[in-house]
Amino acid sequence: MKKRGVIAIVAVLAFLLALTGCTSLFGPQSNLSSSPQAADQAGRDYLVMMKGNRLPADFDREVTAAGGAVKEEFAAIGAAVVTAKSATFVDEIAALPAVKYVLPDVKLNWLPGEDYVNVLPADQVGPAAGGVASQSIGDDEWFFNAYQWSMFAIDAPAAWDAGYTGAGVRVAVLDSGIDYTHPDLAPNVNTALSTSFVPYEPYIDDEAGHGTHVAGIIAAAHNEFGSIGVAPDAELVAVKVLDHTGSGNFSWLIQGLLYANAVGAKVINMSLGAYLPRSGFITEDGTKVGANEVAGLTSLLTRVIDYVWQNGTFVVAAAGNDAANLTGDASWISIPAESGRTVSVSATGPQGWGIDPTVSLDTPAYIYTNYGTGVDYAAPGGNVDPSLYPDGPWYYDLVFSTYPGGWAWMAGTSMASPHVAGIAALILQATPGASPNRVESILRGSSDDLGKPGRDPWYGLGRVNAAQAVK
Repeated sequence: MKKRGVIAIVAVLAFLLALTGCTSLFGPQSNLSSSPQAADQAGRDYLVMMKGNRLPADFDREVTAAGGAVKEEFAAIGAAVVTAKSATFVDEIAALPAVKYVLPDVKLNWLPGEDYVNVLPADQVGPAAGGVASQSIGDDEWFFNAYQWSMFAIDAPAAWDAGYTGAGVRVAVLDSGIDYTHPDLAPNVNTALSTSFVPYEPYIDDEAGHGTHVAGIIAAAHNEFGSIGVAPDAELVAVKVLDHTGSGNFSWLIQGLLYANAVGAKVINMSLGAYLPRSGFITEDGTKVGANEVAGLTSLLTRVIDYVWQNGTFVVAAAGNDAANLTGDASWISIPAESGRTVSVSATGPQGWGIDPTVSLDTPAYIYTNYGTGVDYAAPGGNVDPSLYPDGPWYYDLVFSTYPGGWAWMAGTSMASPHVAGIAALILQATPGASPNRVESILRGSSDDLGKPGRDPWYGLGRVNAAQAVK
């Protein structure tokens, strides 16, 4: 199965809170899924999707009669998670008049990285050339001027100078958790609402590092220390739907989306995804997923995302790192980027900024970013070309943000998506009560039209602009 790599390159900065013993961000993946044979002995989990958006009144009884048990009901969207050992269970439930799909609750790796890692001790890190000052931040952000080119690419300092920092806006980060003790994140993480849907990791701590990096791009605090996020006063809710390997069940993602909406998050960021063949595939644990089941899983995800959007939550996701053309290839689908109302984000970045800070910050990341009509907007994700720096800091072209125990440079559409989530928070502060449709309309009208006039395969409707979005 062709996979979508969410992290292209990572360079970890061991500074202040040293990172030790780190040789790989995503090394050999541990397979935490049980085998199909073991699952058959213990009972297999299924997602049942109704034809309509309601569960039948007798659904529990029908499941029990077929030899199964209901684990979780999603009454608002007409779906449920059930478990069963019976070999005839699927056929019996699928035969019910109200049922549209009975689907395996498959586990996928939603962060299949390319495993490029560069760990940098502090004594090997020097300042980037030409740090840029900001009226509202000045020089009190220790790393900000030297490393965070992405904030200037989207003109975030001008939005801050105008008084917009995301204050009062709740943003849910559906990811691998968040290091809520990090000094740049602790002021903004709502630990009371943060939660995990990973059964064997019932804590929000981030053992992968990915969610912490994403969270910092959205809302690292302006605290005279470290890095800063696009919306430095927004509230963060960690909704853990991926384990330490970046893997997660479909049901965890569904639960996370519905939970974030239920607790009042106005923005959901999903820097995760899978690039799936519509013809079917076999998961790492040997589960066979046929074409009809792929159609069902993607249909169910679309239903969930459309539900949370219609109920007041703006949803943004990474476009994917397959360097794939999302135009007209009906044999593959990138989820959740191409699911329902999701706003899909491609990646841009500089090439050689560490040597020449006057280079463009908006070059598409041709080496990895997905493109085509499946892309809605572009945002900084970092560019990857170490050949530009034979003796220099190639990692300066990546996106700098928080990481468990320190900070890191990372590249990918995973880094692009949270820039848009942060701008959505700024818009919601500037336009209180704006619906997701209104937020998207403001994004559309304020983004910089780069590339071909109008919709462009690399930039979508434009590279987002924070300052224009809050005018």
